[in-house]
Amino acid sequence: MRQISFWVAACAVAGATVLAQPTTPTSALPRLIIEGGEYARTRAWVAVDLPPIVRGWDLQLREEESGEVVPLQVGPLREGWAVIPSVPAEKTVRYRIEPALKPTTVDRVTAIRDTSRVKVAIDGKPVFTYVGEPLPLPAGVEEVFLRGGYIHPVMTPAGRRVTADYPLDHKHHHGIWAAWTHTRFDGRTPDFWNMADRKGRVEFERLGRAWSGPLAAGFETRHRYMDLLAPTPTTALLEDWRVVAYSTPVGEKPAHVFDLTVRQELTGKKRFDLPTYRYGGVGVRGRDEWNGRDKTAFLTSTGRGRVAGHGTRATWVHMGGDIDGQRVGIAMLSHPDNVRSPQPVRIHPTEPFLNFAPQQAGPLAIAPGEAFTQRYRFIVTDGPPDAAWLDAMWQAYAMPLRVRIE
Repeated sequence: MRQISFWVAACAVAGATVLAQPTTPTSALPRLIIEGGEYARTRAWVAVDLPPIVRGWDLQLREEESGEVVPLQVGPLREGWAVIPSVPAEKTVRYRIEPALKPTTVDRVTAIRDTSRVKVAIDGKPVFTYVGEPLPLPAGVEEVFLRGGYIHPVMTPAGRRVTADYPLDHKHHHGIWAAWTHTRFDGRTPDFWNMADRKGRVEFERLGRAWSGPLAAGFETRHRYMDLLAPTPTTALLEDWRVVAYSTPVGEKPAHVFDLTVRQELTGKKRFDLPTYRYGGVGVRGRDEWNGRDKTAFLTSTGRGRVAGHGTRATWVHMGGDIDGQRVGIAMLSHPDNVRSPQPVRIHPTEPFLNFAPQQAGPLAIAPGEAFTQRYRFIVTDGPPDAAWLDAMWQAYAMPLRVRIE
């Protein structure tokens, strides 16, 4: 029987965040029903929206047959997060939701606000920083390139940085960021990616809620896509980010894992068109030391490298290089619900840059009153890429366990 080991937090989680004691009697709390799929799973991450009857924050799960207790983290939107030790293939596992007997205040994963920045860490070690308001420009970078609303630096578990900010050959690249390139909007063609053309830009608007916990931490933020070709600068799109970082596996490959959900909506009643183009959307820029055809290694889920991988469809792409003689890298996983999944990939021929670009496969449009959402997972590791392990990680992301409350 095949068994898939899933990535988040195993058995080292100490408990749930202390905020308020639940007031609902234990007998009245519902059960969490987990349905096993084709494969047995260990250390399986589950997430579920908790119904109004489940109140309070200090909660745990108790397996009905064995009595085994599993911590339950309650998120800011009343989502429940837990790591289930094992789920047999084709079996149903039932957990009773109950008050935690010994709640703790241990938050292994933290998202700490610092004005408009958010610093995310696991057990006190940096994972990444979100930059809201623009930081001071580096020497030699012109004012037109000033922007915020991106993630940098991104660190490996061993503390090595994998991203770059304001690289001199592409000053509009910023760690992990989002922008559209070739667009049509209200009779104009704003470009929100290539800032030097002064046709468009992406602005940080505000930082929303941020939370920490024993299993996960995250934050929400909003950006504006400003059309600079309009008679006066006009907001074309509003973009909301939700970022969630997870505690690392115990006894498995060390990794920093975090999710980015990007949701875009028009502010008016004019359609936003994305003609066919080779790049645009969410991009990742690697370290300056990786600049050069032979200094960055790429691997796609179909086994292709830098040249053969560009323009092909993939479920994940890994980009890596050497730092102080050690290979490190970052993988970007595309969710199967994304438009045109599996999405086409943009891999730069000489620079450390990758991007899932669904508009490579043909024109797209964002219609008034409709949200355009894309979801990606990032996995940051020390060492060379392990294709089989990344395949399993993508399966965990793409095909989570079926969970319901009853």
